[in-house]
Amino acid sequence: MSVTEKTILSAEMRLDVQEIYFRYAECLDGGRLQQWPEFFLDSCTYRVMTRRSLRMGPDEDIMILTSKTSMRDRIVAIGQSEDYEPHVQRHIISNFRVQAASEEELRVQANFQILRTFPDRRTEYFVSGCYNDRISIAGSRLTFNEKL
Repeated sequence: MSVTEKTILSAEMRLDVQEIYFRYAECLDGGRLQQWPEFFLDSCTYRVMTRRSLRMGPDEDIMILTSKTSMRDRIVAIGQSEDYEPHVQRHIISNFRVQAASEEELRVQANFQILRTFPDRRTEYFVSGCYNDRISIAGSRLTFNEKL
């Protein structure tokens, strides 16, 4: 499924890939967490990893969610947490690269950085890294199948 000269991705598909990431960031940055699971298939994988967990395996991940239901449960837990400190965040996503493509799926890599701003404090760097995602293609709709 690698991208070769035989695999030609249209400019429209490349724009669609950028658009899903832009809408994803806009949803999270706008605090619309209830809409966040809608970017994913019902059965999906969402993993928050560190460099250590890349070496050691998924048991070392910060978080693994495996369905829209588990994502919704996570949203409820955030809302009920006494430790949650209100803030706004900004996702900066760049350098989109389609690593592999088929009729049903794309494998996409993109860099990201997240900045956070708390009331009465300066904006601070939170995290940066690289997404390695599998995106399902259903007609003209793109949906995350795996977000790592």
